[in-house]
Amino acid sequence: MFYLPSIHTEHIQAKIQLDDTNRPTLNFCSSQEMATNCESRSTCGCTYQANCTSYNNQSLSFSFSMDPTEIETATNHHDRTSCAVDYRIPVEKEISSDLIANIDENLSVAQCHITCSIGHFCQGLRHSNQFVYVLLYSSIFALGTNLFSNTITLGASIGYAVLPRPDIFGEQRVWGTIGFGLSAFAASRIYAYFKSDFVYIIMFAVTTCLCIILTCFIRIPEKKKTSTTTTNHNEQEEMINVSTSTSQNQDIQTYQPRFKAAALIPLIKQFDVIIFLSLTFIWGISYAALDPYLYLYVDELSPCQSHSIVGWMSLISASAEVFALFFAGRVLKTFGTNFSSVIILIAFAIRFGGYHFIRRPYFLLFMETMHFFNFGILYVLISQKADAIAPPGLSGTLQGLVYGVSFGLGRGVGLIASSFIYTRFESRFLFLVFSISNGIAAVLYTFYFLWKSLASPPAKRIIKNTNIPKIVIESETNINEEPMLSSGSIGKLDG
Repeated sequence: MFYLPSIHTEHIQAKIQLDDTNRPTLNFCSSQEMATNCESRSTCGCTYQANCTSYNNQSLSFSFSMDPTEIETATNHHDRTSCAVDYRIPVEKEISSDLIANIDENLSVAQCHITCSIGHFCQGLRHSNQFVYVLLYSSIFALGTNLFSNTITLGASIGYAVLPRPDIFGEQRVWGTIGFGLSAFAASRIYAYFKSDFVYIIMFAVTTCLCIILTCFIRIPEKKKTSTTTTNHNEQEEMINVSTSTSQNQDIQTYQPRFKAAALIPLIKQFDVIIFLSLTFIWGISYAALDPYLYLYVDELSPCQSHSIVGWMSLISASAEVFALFFAGRVLKTFGTNFSSVIILIAFAIRFGGYHFIRRPYFLLFMETMHFFNFGILYVLISQKADAIAPPGLSGTLQGLVYGVSFGLGRGVGLIASSFIYTRFESRFLFLVFSISNGIAAVLYTFYFLWKSLASPPAKRIIKNTNIPKIVIESETNINEEPMLSSGSIGKLDG
């Protein structure tokens, strides 16, 4: 992507013609955003510019505004693929009377092309030969995103295999967030000094090589030997739900997969696991409204200060993420995974509700504190549960599946729904929809978890598993909750 050519577009073509009252108007067709993108930033220096050539070959350049009280607009019904709105802008102050003298109203006074002082706000049609580059950009981006997602799950799997206890995973993961923030800040400062895009590719290559070298020194303990694969599957089923019927256990005992990944099939058929995957799917949908639509909304509220506001929002959310990752183990032990899952949904509802009702941009910063639950606690909860319930040797595979359901499938569905709501309705309405949806989900899952805790009889059982050295489920412990958090995945890694 770094070496591919840039995508170029044509200038917006316009004509200066006389209207019915012999008043000169600048006529052109463009997108609906054309009237707002630059005009809303007029106080911070954005201007519209017209560069024209008159009928007698005279050059004419002038700046104009898109004041909604003066311009005339009409929907373009003929060719909506190229533009959506026909604009007519009075320019009698910019055109001399000598130029329009003796000109018929059906003729053009001048041919023009329109630009903006901030280039990407005024763009025409893309060059016809740019489609290949667009396709290459999309393909490379999709490939890179998939590979990056695999590295996240593989890194988490290595972490659980090396760490002595899974509840300290968040404390280890927090250094990744700190490193990300420091490297991003360093890249911005180095770029400000050299003013070259090569800064990014060089820093990326250097940090990648360092990561590969340091990973070579990580020692992963050998996997503990177990008696039989059948016993592993049966004990894994007990960890998911101690009250599982005998027939279900027999199904897993008799299931002998040819491939290791096939061991996930009986696991994902369990109702508790389906509930867990549905939660991750909802969380992924919610993330789709945060990126990129939250930043677009901030840009609408305060166009000239949006960069500064987004920077402060990122700082607060990153700080909340650091604290959340450090205390995630304690939070999950205190509240349990079920109640923590409901808290995450409530945090999403509060966050989106704040985005909808708060109209002063800087007050939106308070909502970023919800990132404590919406990423820090969420990330550790997902990874610990996936690691705990994974069959031996399939921790990374199951984590990849869970992250795919959440940040892949869920976020994809959320982006499609968000784009429809954001473009068809008022932008603030998007956050109201997501706030109500997460609130309803929190209520439904609360009822399910309460019903589950009341329906499950008290139990005290020692469960043995290659993923979990020794777990004692006391009578006051909620089934399918604490065992997943007190497990130790020593020596678990794909491949």
